[in-house]
Amino acid sequence: MIRRHAATLLVVGLLAGAPPLGAQSRAPKAVLTPTVDPATVRHGKSAKLLLKVVLPEEIHIQSNKPRDPAFFPTALVLTPPAGVTVTSTTYPAAVDLKQEGQDAPLAVFEKTFTVVATVAVAASAKPGDLVVPGRFDYQACDDKVCYRPIKTAVTWTLTVAP
Repeated sequence: MIRRHAATLLVVGLLAGAPPLGAQSRAPKAVLTPTVDPATVRHGKSAKLLLKVVLPEEIHIQSNKPRDPAFFPTALVLTPPAGVTVTSTTYPAAVDLKQEGQDAPLAVFEKTFTVVATVAVAASAKPGDLVVPGRFDYQACDDKVCYRPIKTAVTWTLTVAP
């Protein structure tokens, strides 16, 4: 009974155009490098949280605004501590990727790029280190298949000047 159910799910997935289950489990991972500019910020000023993203060869990730709502958008999700406010997040321009089986090209990011979040430090923030936790969500694709979405924790540390 269980074997028949698993076989039915596999057939339904293949008929629906889903990639094979084995491909889903091998989602390529991006290399993420968080930096802060400037690393030390004064009360009432802003800093940029930069996230450099390096993708494996032949891999792209969905943009922050995919053309097809069925795809998972790239998102930098920040959870700033008290005294820090996110004022903007900037993504690079998307490029087109023609993927086998898709009528329209996918809007993707490729190779190496940087996502920038600007944060404002409140005048009331205490001097010292502030850790800004976040998460980078993305869905990797190649020219034939899109893989399962990945959510990766990322942190930045900025120093509030006395």
